[in-house]
Amino acid sequence: MQWTKLIIPAFLVWLLQLLFSDLLAIGSIRPDFCLILILYWSINYGRTLGIISGFIFGLIVNLSGIGLFFGISSLTYAITGYLAGSIRMMRSRITPFHFTILWILIIFIQFFVYCIIQYQDLFVLNINVFWSKWFGTSIYTLSFIGILQFIIPLSRS
Repeated sequence: MQWTKLIIPAFLVWLLQLLFSDLLAIGSIRPDFCLILILYWSINYGRTLGIISGFIFGLIVNLSGIGLFFGISSLTYAITGYLAGSIRMMRSRITPFHFTILWILIIFIQFFVYCIIQYQDLFVLNINVFWSKWFGTSIYTLSFIGILQFIIPLSRS
């Protein structure tokens, strides 16, 4: 594996996240392009690269000021890398439908961990607003993954 296949897309996605995530924000709900890249890398290259790249990418995101709580991005991206790398090993044994359901479930888990830390006050004060934030952030990023599925499908990558 050439490192340029990892460094150049990582830099471009980080730049995309830095420049366009606030522009595409709906209220406080923003798409997470870095998560999409980590999901693709974990499914293509495995769990180890997914965890390491998720942790490093999370640190870069936190240091560049995109994330609000320091360390939350590293935690959630590493969890995503681990879980997506785990379904990589099952990809040949399960149907494409079940494979798709699993990576969608991973996105929902990732954003639940993110939202429980980010919006912990809403969880206590107004649980309905918390659930709407969680569902909104998950669906917004899933919509970008859905669009990307027409170009580079996860099930055949």
